[in-house]
Amino acid sequence: MDCAATFTEAYLAVETGDASGPKEVFAVVCLLSYRPKDYFNFGYKDMSEDMGPYYYNCPERILKLLTPTENKLALEWREKCWERIRAKKARPKLREGMIIQFVEPLQFSNGVKENIFKLEDLRRLIVTDRWGFRYRIRRKSLEKPFKVLDDFPAAERKLA
Repeated sequence: MDCAATFTEAYLAVETGDASGPKEVFAVVCLLSYRPKDYFNFGYKDMSEDMGPYYYNCPERILKLLTPTENKLALEWREKCWERIRAKKARPKLREGMIIQFVEPLQFSNGVKENIFKLEDLRRLIVTDRWGFRYRIRRKSLEKPFKVLDDFPAAERKLA
């Protein structure tokens, strides 16, 4: 019926049943692996929602296609997907110049840990800390809890 995929995950709405009987639509999660330099360069693992996969990035449009179910694992999986969607919608809309504070500090490859940043470039996710040092953060970091601040709070630099 429908499919949504990234480089590492695919979510499918699959319809079963024949023309004379009732139809059922359920979700399938496929984990994808591509290694261009290996001889066996592509692999996948498929799991139906009733197997309780621990991947909850299913888009809303796929979830809306699914028919009701009684399966406990499928219901739990669907609820966790909906929780992620609700959390994502509740987050503030990011814009350049915004100052955000993460609940937990992010650690960078140079050993620096910081939790307050100014968004400089949303497309490349370039941020600056309160001392003007520039960093690039991962898109996945924006899934962690944060709040928006009016300005940088006054603080002294902590050396690692």
